[in-house]
Amino acid sequence: MKIIKKTLITLLVIIVIAYIGICYILSNRVLKPDSSFEQTLADMPDRWGTTFEEMMALLPNPEEINIKGFEEITLKGQYFNVSNEDKCLYIFAHGWENTWPNMLKYYPMVEECGCDILMYDHRVHGESGGKYPTGGIKEAEDLLLVTQWAADNKGFDWNQIAWLGSSWGAATALLAGAVDNNPALIVADAPFQDWYSAVFERAIKDYGSGIKAIAPGVMQVVNMRSGVHYKDASPREKAKDITEPVLLIHSEGDLATSSDQSVNISKNLNNRSVFHHTQWGNDHVDDVVKNTEGMKKLLMNFIEKNNIEAFLPILPKTDTDVSSIE
Repeated sequence: MKIIKKTLITLLVIIVIAYIGICYILSNRVLKPDSSFEQTLADMPDRWGTTFEEMMALLPNPEEINIKGFEEITLKGQYFNVSNEDKCLYIFAHGWENTWPNMLKYYPMVEECGCDILMYDHRVHGESGGKYPTGGIKEAEDLLLVTQWAADNKGFDWNQIAWLGSSWGAATALLAGAVDNNPALIVADAPFQDWYSAVFERAIKDYGSGIKAIAPGVMQVVNMRSGVHYKDASPREKAKDITEPVLLIHSEGDLATSSDQSVNISKNLNNRSVFHHTQWGNDHVDDVVKNTEGMKKLLMNFIEKNNIEAFLPILPKTDTDVSSIE
């Protein structure tokens, strides 16, 4: 009997150790993004049908910037002085495993606004520092500090600054929007509703539904390693605290992040915000590349509807029926 008991205890210990080991290994998929400037550039011809050089030609030569972010992490990026009038600024926040050049595809969408552009690498991405990403929690603090840097060093008021986030960057912008400091507007393209959904919606596609059995363990390891609680990375919940107008966009054809996640976020947004569930047949954050004019019209209508003054002066009035372009 003692031998059986000892064997069972040994087996249980082995199972627990194996479980923890598997959770730790899988947590690396959550906490160690494969992000490089070179890979972003290599993906452009196939994904966008253009090159880094062609996109950069649309903008003036940038100023390289180094900003001390949350927890003293250095965030590196580029500042494009588009207008000498200093009338408005877009701060772009890129997606998971991308770098700042990935956001160049959004410039044609906002070009008519005549705003300066600031793009930077998130923590643990590209050339920026940091040990672990945090699902947008500390990244939101970084975004707030980047915005304050622009206010202090480039002379903008917060109501002259907009945030435009893509995917994971969109979730970050929404989390930052729940804090008291308010930019003029937030544009969120295909965010996730919470960190858990962002990770395991894709993991189920890759590994099957059985992955859900160890999902709680994986996320607990993520908590311990990252120093945050994954449940705090929830744009869906934080959306209730956002007071600025949000232009939320998500392609119904998104195969990477279900557009249902944005549907859920939209239910908690304020009445100045608009959700466009686009039906152009595009995949994850591809609307801006494959239907640039449609995205531009959505933005221009939104700015006019909310009378966002800093972004209005050079905008032509449009009478576009938004429903006709979705």
